[in-house]
Amino acid sequence: MKEQHPAESPRPKYSGVQKLTAGALAHWQVLAAGVLLGTGVAGLAATHDSYCGMTDLGYAPVEVRDSLRSAADEAGFRPGVLAAQLETESHWRSGVSSHAGAQGLAQFTPDTWDRWGNGGDINDPHDSIAAQGRYLAYLKNRLKPLAHGDETRLMQLTLAGYNAGPGAVEKYKDVPPFGETQNYVRKITKLSDTKYKVTCNPEPGFRTERLSTPES
Repeated sequence: MKEQHPAESPRPKYSGVQKLTAGALAHWQVLAAGVLLGTGVAGLAATHDSYCGMTDLGYAPVEVRDSLRSAADEAGFRPGVLAAQLETESHWRSGVSSHAGAQGLAQFTPDTWDRWGNGGDINDPHDSIAAQGRYLAYLKNRLKPLAHGDETRLMQLTLAGYNAGPGAVEKYKDVPPFGETQNYVRKITKLSDTKYKVTCNPEPGFRTERLSTPES
């Protein structure tokens, strides 16, 4: 005698939309993991980029890095450009004087200091850097029409104005044909592109500089 089986219930039929929805729900964990993974990678990339964006002062003296960042905000240039300029001007020695009577870390003459020093001490590294930022901002704004929208050229014209005076730059409508000024601009540009560049892989051939003061 054959065993009797109850009649099987008919299987429900699903529409295409229902099948798609069911599939998505079934795999929600996989989808969520993918989203979280993507967000995590993006977060790591942002952290990496933020770190790299702070490396241009990696070889500057530690005690003046905050002052350099503030002065760079004032001037509208990268902090590494200001660091390269100070290394060229005074080699991080705040008590030096030039043959022309320029003094301090950023090498201001007494007359120029009277205008841009804001009553500070010309031999104080932080006061000198703050004045550097203010004077660079003035030069940049004054010489901007000669750069024709080229940011690299504007930086070089501004540095030339710092060394030779803005009148000389306006006279020649370029970096003046003075050997000292051209070498000055060339050296700062090279330093800002190597030792004080923005990078996640600082070049190991350089050393972290130390600030020299009259008391040290």
